[in-house]
Amino acid sequence: MSPTPVIWAREEKRLRLALRIGDRLVAAEAWFRGEPWDPVIRLRVYAGSAGEAEEARRVFADMVRAGLDYQGFLDAVRDLDERLYELAARFPGLRPGRCMSLYAALIDSVVKQRIALPIALRTYSRLVQGYGARVTVGTSTYYWHPLPERLARASIDELRGLGLTRTKARALREIALAELENRLPGVEEAVEDPVRVAEELTRLYGVGPWTAQLAVAMVSPGFPLGPVSDLAVVRGLAAALGLEEGEARTLARRLLERLPGLGGLVLYLAAYRYEDTKRRGMRTRH
Repeated sequence: MSPTPVIWAREEKRLRLALRIGDRLVAAEAWFRGEPWDPVIRLRVYAGSAGEAEEARRVFADMVRAGLDYQGFLDAVRDLDERLYELAARFPGLRPGRCMSLYAALIDSVVKQRIALPIALRTYSRLVQGYGARVTVGTSTYYWHPLPERLARASIDELRGLGLTRTKARALREIALAELENRLPGVEEAVEDPVRVAEELTRLYGVGPWTAQLAVAMVSPGFPLGPVSDLAVVRGLAAALGLEEGEARTLARRLLERLPGLGGLVLYLAAYRYEDTKRRGMRTRH
């Protein structure tokens, strides 16, 4: 149950995390029941006031995309392609969590570059342990992302000791400095013009199109973007639709246009299908 910074207790279907409300961290726990078609989320917030608790509830609802109409998404996908509908219906209700700042989304995306997801999660957990913010309630600790002031002061060798490459370590420090100097676009800008903001982010050291697109997708309330060249996306689409990888890569780009605001969710599910199939294959071999 290492922090990533979210701590997920699978057996209890309980999630534990810290939420940034203004300049404070607020501890929160959530229990999930009735998934996927009749979900109920019970949220407990350790806030200092009723207003702070209500704001924490709103932020949490945004983070888990509680307002997404998954049936509406399925209907839109079915109108486009029955095979895409079968892909979406295979994982009912599944959607990526939303990140509430481009800074945190960029840090997460850089760590995930070109490595398997389990390794990326372990590395991010070490970053949170060493450089993240936290709040303690009773005997439980609730974590937030690595703080930019701490990352900016970290040496390259310190960050490499967590499992990062030299390039990623430098990229994280550059992103932290950009955050401290208010050079990163705001979430509102990313929502209004995701393509422009993704292009702007590629000016940062170590941030290529894949990383920028993923970061913008992570902060968007909808799904206007996705890493169209991601290997898991391409192979997941190819397997689901019986395409060659080149055809799947072209389709990934078209989906963002043909399903405005929802195409990125199809790409996410395609990547999830690929990773899920790979995990099942590894368990079978073992």
